[in-house]
Amino acid sequence: MVHADRKGMVRLTGMVPAEVHAQAFINAKAAGMTMGLYLKRLVEQDQLNENGVPLWRLAEIEEEETAEQLPLTG
Repeated sequence: MVHADRKGMVRLTGMVPAEVHAQAFINAKAAGMTMGLYLKRLVEQDQLNENGVPLWRLAEIEEEETAEQLPLTG
């Protein structure tokens, strides 16, 4: 169960490579916003298909499926 604070805010956590973490902070600072607001805006801007899957992920899935279908040579 998620427990929100008095303002309805909850903590968002996840592990990412150190360089991704650093770049996210640089990007948030350059945009003049907190990391929390930066992450919120990224999620809000995700374009989704009719099943709720982000369009960028659909492209990755298609690439993965194409790679699996390629014949092995060697």
